[in-house]
Amino acid sequence: MSKFSSFKSSSAGSYLGFYALSAVTTAMFICVFLWHVLSDTPFTAALEAEYLTFIYIVITWVGLGWLMCLIAGIGFDILPLIHGSKPFHENAMRQFLIINFAGQSLLCVATFMQTTEKILEFSTVGISFLCLSVLLLGGPGRRLSKESMVPSKDDEVGYASLIPGLVFPFFGAFVLGCWLYRETAGVLELGRSFMIMFFLLITLIMIVSHFNRRLNWQVIDPKKVGVRFGLFFAFALAHILFAFLAGRENSDDITQIVQMQNITLGLAMIWVFIMCNPVKITRMAFTNGGMAHSRPIFAALWMLPFSSFHAFNAASYTSRPGMPGYATFLCTSALLCIWGYAWYLHEDHLHINIHKRKVNWLFIMSFFTAFVAIQLLFLENARGDFDNQTEQMIWIVSSLFGSVVIAFNFVRMTLLSLKPWQRIPMFYGRYLQDKSGN
Repeated sequence: MSKFSSFKSSSAGSYLGFYALSAVTTAMFICVFLWHVLSDTPFTAALEAEYLTFIYIVITWVGLGWLMCLIAGIGFDILPLIHGSKPFHENAMRQFLIINFAGQSLLCVATFMQTTEKILEFSTVGISFLCLSVLLLGGPGRRLSKESMVPSKDDEVGYASLIPGLVFPFFGAFVLGCWLYRETAGVLELGRSFMIMFFLLITLIMIVSHFNRRLNWQVIDPKKVGVRFGLFFAFALAHILFAFLAGRENSDDITQIVQMQNITLGLAMIWVFIMCNPVKITRMAFTNGGMAHSRPIFAALWMLPFSSFHAFNAASYTSRPGMPGYATFLCTSALLCIWGYAWYLHEDHLHINIHKRKVNWLFIMSFFTAFVAIQLLFLENARGDFDNQTEQMIWIVSSLFGSVVIAFNFVRMTLLSLKPWQRIPMFYGRYLQDKSGN
């Protein structure tokens, strides 16, 4: 390997610590919420009394906690290979892991406080740590953008793969700022919508990256990525604006602002689905015996229209856990896409032939069960049937079970595996060859 190739690949393989932390903290999150679901605790009562405030804590914990560990691990591992840069240092990785774990641990402790005031105090410290860990990713993200040796027109994902790194500092500061100013009407709705749009962007980038770059199915012309992403950002910004205005309005009626909030959310989700060229992906996945691909990512793509439907139809639901579009997207497409991408990358490091990779059907069926349960939950609610505790419990239990399955498999395949592991993942080694040959 040339000196240049060695320089580029120094961050490859660094994802293992991030995966391990994500698995451990996912298990911690599941145990904590199982305890609160099965017990009558002050946290459960506070969640019901101040739903908007406490669901913000939960979304921040999930999004900036154990899911962000996987996103950061994927970025640390393959982006230096793709872009011919070395923006990440071991100290940055270590600092992120320590601060992120501290934040998640504090949020765990916060849920066991006996008063709402104490829960909020500990949550503020925990959220601050999580946002600080995300802020630390901003420096490497900017260096990656400046040092990238791949023109956007030659990248299968265009400039999109660099966007999250550039957004991280603003993202962390924005989430924390919205939490600190939560007493101002509309601010929590603003922060929540911003987080959902960020993860919708991450889902879009990962789907395009998997099918366009990793599998080379050519579902999107890189030259058209700019215009299509521009329209997505227009829908996303419009939704964030209307979510803030709806929060400021604070009306129990379905006003025009609330309707626009729902419409822009539905448009953003359906546009992501259309952008990914689902017809071509489905045709290549199933015709002539079907081409090898990640089943969770494929499922995440086809769950987006259902999330969009619930977003458009949100006004019909009178008794619901938050905004239906948010709940269905975050609990199905976002989780499946990020977990599926992370798992596929790990199998690339094991150099397993893509045609011989096993499908974790227990994980897939768990989330399919949760997906069906949440559809029935909202559809029954729209018909005026509010006695849907069974569907809620099936949704919660199957989602938690699927999370346990994937967390266990991450631990088994990373920390406990004896299979031969390669520092450079298969397929991505071609970037080393391309650059060292120039």
